[in-house]
Amino acid sequence: MIRRADTDGDLAGWCEVWNAITPREPTRLEDVKRRLERQPERLYLVALEEQEVVGLGFCGPSQSPERTAVVVRVLPEHRRRGIGSELLDLLIAHAAGLARPRVSGMVFEDDPESIAWVTNRGFEEYDRQVELSRELGPTEGEPQAPSGIELAELDESRHEEAYAVWAEGYPDMPVSPAIPAPTYEEWLEEEVSGPVTFVALDAAHVVGAAALLERVDGLAEHGLTAVRRSHRGRGIATALKQALIHWAAQNGYRELTTWTQDGNAAMQAVNLKLGYRPRPAVINVWREL
Repeated sequence: MIRRADTDGDLAGWCEVWNAITPREPTRLEDVKRRLERQPERLYLVALEEQEVVGLGFCGPSQSPERTAVVVRVLPEHRRRGIGSELLDLLIAHAAGLARPRVSGMVFEDDPESIAWVTNRGFEEYDRQVELSRELGPTEGEPQAPSGIELAELDESRHEEAYAVWAEGYPDMPVSPAIPAPTYEEWLEEEVSGPVTFVALDAAHVVGAAALLERVDGLAEHGLTAVRRSHRGRGIATALKQALIHWAAQNGYRELTTWTQDGNAAMQAVNLKLGYRPRPAVINVWREL
């Protein structure tokens, strides 16, 4: 049986399946409820067998105005029985009402079964995201800020300035079409709600910013590292990431992970220089509605 996840019990089961299949990017009931309240057009589905949630579906607006995001997950022992296909059909029907020309999803490059599954259903690759990770030692060197730049933890008095820096960075990401910046409220909820955010200051003005996002015990993820166009090429992004590495090591984290678009050679070079190493890439796929 497949039904819409409206109750806390269904949404909690949705999260359990998500976390079992995607343990490095867990979610919580409160996160799902908060996002659903902000975007009531989101659809969460659960597939049940004997009242146990064994699969999930999601459909909702993506960051791109041209795409609706869809997600299908089924526990391994319940696959090859048509559950995923039925979930996808319901998600596609819901997406048709959201007035975007494409639906999109993602699969990992080291998961040939999932690649074959989406390919057989009309999806094709349109770009890739590169995940890099770095193990942390008990001590990590302190950041070296460029001349004239000061690094500091973000406080509420600088929120609006920091948001403006992030908003300037989104249109410059190497994706097509461009991804619009989140609203200020979305930015507060999603980008700077993690354990720490650092800003780079030039004459007390925010010219760069980078945050860590909580994932699982001992693992955190870098959010978007953003630097004003006027201050790029000076090593500010590197210094911000060094500050996060140093802070994470001092606060008990064992590993950091970061994502970059396949065409973002500059940021990939920064990450490699700082000791990050590639993990299997995520393949972004889409199909016309």
